[in-house]
Amino acid sequence: MTSYQNPAENVEELEHLRNRLIELEELNRDYLLMIENSYDAMTIADCDGKIILVNPAFEKVMGLKSSETHGRKIMEMLKEGTTDASAALKVFETGKEETVIINTNTGRQVLSTGVPVYDRNGKVHRVCCNLRDVTELNHLRQKYQHTQTLASKYFCELLEFKKPKSFEFVAHSKQMKQVLDTAFRIANVDSIVLVLGETGVGKDLVARVIHKASLRNDFGPFIKINCGAIPADLLESELFGYQGGAFTGANKEGKAGYFEIADKGTIFLDEIGELPKKLQVKLLGVIQDQKITRIGGVKEKEVDVRIIAATNRDLEEMVRHGDFREDLFYRLNVVPLIIPPLRERKEDIPFLIVHYTELFNRKYNLEVKFSKETIKVLDKYNWPGNVRELANLVERVVVISQESLIKPEHLPKKYYMWDQNPENHGSEFKLLGDAVEDFELSLVKNTLERCNSREEAAGKLGISLSGLTRRIRKLKQVNNEAKFDPGDKA
Repeated sequence: MTSYQNPAENVEELEHLRNRLIELEELNRDYLLMIENSYDAMTIADCDGKIILVNPAFEKVMGLKSSETHGRKIMEMLKEGTTDASAALKVFETGKEETVIINTNTGRQVLSTGVPVYDRNGKVHRVCCNLRDVTELNHLRQKYQHTQTLASKYFCELLEFKKPKSFEFVAHSKQMKQVLDTAFRIANVDSIVLVLGETGVGKDLVARVIHKASLRNDFGPFIKINCGAIPADLLESELFGYQGGAFTGANKEGKAGYFEIADKGTIFLDEIGELPKKLQVKLLGVIQDQKITRIGGVKEKEVDVRIIAATNRDLEEMVRHGDFREDLFYRLNVVPLIIPPLRERKEDIPFLIVHYTELFNRKYNLEVKFSKETIKVLDKYNWPGNVRELANLVERVVVISQESLIKPEHLPKKYYMWDQNPENHGSEFKLLGDAVEDFELSLVKNTLERCNSREEAAGKLGISLSGLTRRIRKLKQVNNEAKFDPGDKA
């Protein structure tokens, strides 16, 4: 029995098939448009490794006409040297997506990625490859690397240019050249530096050298704070600032501390050994978190500051006696930089004398020189006050000299007499009373140089102010330095 089909249903099904065919044709045209207008080259290889389709971009990318490749086996092209690699063959070997770099005959580099298409049995039936010309990208990468190399070269030249010249920083001895070399090597890392050395050796100058040779010199200031010069009750507000109305007499608008002012720059904490225990804890927090909180404030503020600390005291000894926090000492002692005293680098003395003579001649519009004999005399002196003492001596002699050539007899008595008895240096015999008096006056002078007022010095020495004044007068008489008062700084 023959089944009957409604003619209307046949017409409806044919219409549906016709519409579906139109959709597929439009979709096929879209795919072909995408392939033919792609900037990247595209190829399809069959299971035998034969190229069965290439798009127009293939000729531009690979430098090969489609007629030279279409229908050819990739293996044959490899043997001929037409191409030196194939992502499609790699896919047939591994059965998964592969990417290779192809070097073409025209000298271009092509990045080719092959993607497998599987049949019903799970075997690779087709391989679709996308090929992109990366020649220009490689050229750009090479140019970038070259630019980076040039930038490093120019940066090193800039650092060299930033190095202080001989008239700014005197370093002729091996010891000071090593100090200066270390300073430049650590300039562009933000490690904390602890500068150690006796009073007057130039710790602040080395700190400035480190800052000037660093990138921070271009973005932030160099701020110096003498931790022993500011009263303890004011030091916290100076370092960390305060909010408006934080205490009686405070500015209504508040005030930024040195750490905020030094943002992006360097803060130099001189005489760090004088920092009160209370502030040692707060400084430790700043080092760990890079944040500060103003007095009277609750909001933390981030600061980007490089810390350089300096002291002439033995911090390790202070740690053992409980006068300095051990954890802060280790935080500060990341890169210790020890500046030797002047007596241990005698080679620098003649150059320092010339340097300061030229400096003060320019300053006072004079033309004074030291004779060779005078320089030899000063070279034998022990310089307990280091470079600061030498600079003070040169300025004093240049200013008060009535002759253009400084001879040994023009020097203050203690420098000249030191040279008259070289065999007795360090070994002369004195009466006990004289030796005690010499030691006492030396201690007074050193204390005055380290303090910022006579009252502070008297307190440190445990004597009255009148007793200190009497010893200062004695110092003037002994040194024959009527114009020079060791307490002037104080």
